[in-house]
Amino acid sequence: MSKNETTDCKGIMNILTITTWDSAGEQFNGCKIHKALKSLGHKSNMAVMIKQSNDENIHKLGNAITRLYDKTFAALLESILGLRSILPISGSTIFFKEYYRDADLIHLQIIHGNSFFSLLNIPLMNKKHKMVWTIHDPWMMTGHCVYPLGCERWKCGCGKCQKFEIPFRIRHDNTALMWKIKRWVMHHSDITLIVASKWMYENVCMSPILSHLPCHIIPLGVDLEKFKPMDRNQCRKEFGIPEDADVLAFRFKGTDDQIKGWNFIKEALLSLTPRKPTYLLVFEGKGGLEILKNKYNVIELGWSKDTDTVIHALNSADIFLMPSIAEAFGMMAVESMACGTPVIVFDGTALPDVIHAPEGGVSVPAKDSKSLADAIIRLLNDKQLYAQLVENGLRIVREEYTLEKYIQRHIELYRSLLNQE
Repeated sequence: MSKNETTDCKGIMNILTITTWDSAGEQFNGCKIHKALKSLGHKSNMAVMIKQSNDENIHKLGNAITRLYDKTFAALLESILGLRSILPISGSTIFFKEYYRDADLIHLQIIHGNSFFSLLNIPLMNKKHKMVWTIHDPWMMTGHCVYPLGCERWKCGCGKCQKFEIPFRIRHDNTALMWKIKRWVMHHSDITLIVASKWMYENVCMSPILSHLPCHIIPLGVDLEKFKPMDRNQCRKEFGIPEDADVLAFRFKGTDDQIKGWNFIKEALLSLTPRKPTYLLVFEGKGGLEILKNKYNVIELGWSKDTDTVIHALNSADIFLMPSIAEAFGMMAVESMACGTPVIVFDGTALPDVIHAPEGGVSVPAKDSKSLADAIIRLLNDKQLYAQLVENGLRIVREEYTLEKYIQRHIELYRSLLNQE
């Protein structure tokens, strides 16, 4: 009897997830699925580069020597050569592990961070195991960048790169070679892809590297036991915000950020004349916001691992601004909707579809700070529109983005793949 037949008869699956870390971003690293699988009686292990939990089924890849090599020599050489996730060796130690040999299916999550896993491992793994890979961003479709930002060369082989500074930054243009390596890896592998949005699915379909592979859309899920509407005034007290103030929230990754739309947020806010005391709740980054402090009360939350702080901040806000110029899903937009806070986004990314604009949120033309400012004014002044967006947003999240549906969709996909001959 084959391993697949054994799995099907017993109903117990043995899933191995490979990802960078096991702490922050449980939606993106597979921890939520890992915990759910174990709670349902399945076997689940994770192999990570950075381990911070005490879960005995989460295993740190490599050893002191391989990790030192990866962080120093491999990382430096890849940066100089313009490569990524080719030279690290810590990930290769997994081939000698019992939890790897016993797995029914391997799920790759984020493997291009922290220089620990070589893409060349994938065809070797695929010879012995069924595999799925959640593609969280377009990096696997390009010769180096996480988001092409308007460049179309990822559709025809990259090379002659004009954007060395876009993450992951490179010193030498080897994008054509890196693109060819990725194509070789994926054309010598039989992997099922998972993406979180229609926008990502459409990009996969246009990618010469990935388009030949089966691809499923599984949106990320929100824990509605935690992310839910709360008493707004009570939440505001936590941050020292008056009950009658206007409150806008957004992410800030630094003044040189090209992705999250900082320049357009800045231009929009500077063009407005606040009608009353207005507070800005700023997630993630700190510093560099002085230009707004003459007009607004700025509360810099920084990067918070405290989920309650994030939830209370989202509940305190009247509007969440997410004018990203590139976004593969937009988890904070969905979390904001779950808390009853409407979202304003730019066209041209996954976000308009994710928030179901205009039904569940507001989408304005990309890179248009005036339209962004106008949308802020309209939402703050139009109580009927505001209430409708809150109601629709809550319904959309309940119907499409629950954590339970997210986990169940993965389990159903695992089961269907393991039942295939």
